Amino acid sequence: MRTPAQGNRRSFMSRLRRTRRAIRGPHLRRLARSAHRIRGLQLTSSGTSSRRTAWIGAPLAAVVALVLLGGCTPVSTPTPSLSPSQVSVDLTAPGQARAMIRRLIAKAGTPQLLQVEITKDWAAITVVKDDQAQTWAWRDGAIRQVDTDVSNVGQTKFLIDDFNINDVGGLFRAAAAISGSESDQELQIVDSSAGETFMSVSTVPESRTVFFYPNGALLPTLDFGTEGGISQGLDDVIGTHTTAVAVGIQSNLGAWLDLPGSTTTTIRRLRTSNVPVTINERSQRPDLPAFNPTRVRGAAIWRVLADARTKGTFSAATRWQVSIDDRNRTGVPRMYFTIGTTSLVTDLDGRPLTS
Repeated sequence: MRTPAQGNRRSFMSRLRRTRRAIRGPHLRRLARSAHRIRGLQLTSSGTSSRRTAWIGAPLAAVVALVLLGGCTPVSTPTPSLSPSQVSVDLTAPGQARAMIRRLIAKAGTPQLLQVEITKDWAAITVVKDDQAQTWAWRDGAIRQVDTDVSNVGQTKFLIDDFNINDVGGLFRAAAAISGSESDQELQIVDSSAGETFMSVSTVPESRTVFFYPNGALLPTLDFGTEGGISQGLDDVIGTHTTAVAVGIQSNLGAWLDLPGSTTTTIRRLRTSNVPVTINERSQRPDLPAFNPTRVRGAAIWRVLADARTKGTFSAATRWQVSIDDRNRTGVPRMYFTIGTTSLVTDLDGRPLTS
């Protein structure tokens, strides 16, 4: 005959077996067996054992419950940190482009630059080292030497500290306001071919390229239908030159200056309305007498055009041109105008001359 204690024990064992089946992990089964052994103390008929069990049973049950719950908590996986090569840098943010170009210069080992290229996400420099052009680039978070299509052919070399690239984002915004596009903008610093180095911002797809002086000021767009545009164009093409064989302006092209290149070539310096001075050397013997181009003044040219407007032969839509040279070899250059269908010759002050 079973005693009440044996019946209680058998009922407890039945519940424990069901509990074991519900427990998945081996370490949880061991905890369940420990609870079983301790619970056995509760099933004795001794009052002393019952009192002892009452003292340790409840706290231990709480401990087992906490362990069971803790064992079911998933272990968190630490989020991997980005390595230095994965860190993204926005080169249009103030100060970032200059810092990156300095890092590239340090890696290249020389500050003598032929070209600089900067976008929002990458930058590259081309330097001259051992008389050879080398290009170093920062792309995808790494600096490395890359193949270059630039050759060292005597271009003007420059130092990055001579250029205001402290806020490339500001240059991009100014360029977008003029070109009407901010798609894939790229800043480039390079010799314009005339021995002068400018900054320019271009886009992809291609829109109007916008030029900046080294200090970050915009290169002005010239209107050759105004006195100011004519005077600025002349100043740009003349520059520091004191010898020329011809100077001219075409309303639909820009201002230009011809000077001797060699005994068989002539060099033309051209300033269009929105592009800085470029040079082109052509195979043409410079057979005109040379003179000092600083004697040519925009105000005198404008005086002739203003007079033609008064006479009704010149308007904003009229195409015109003037060439200043000494084709008659008198030792004094003259200005030869074509305004629409009218031609006339003046002296350097704009006063008409008879043939």
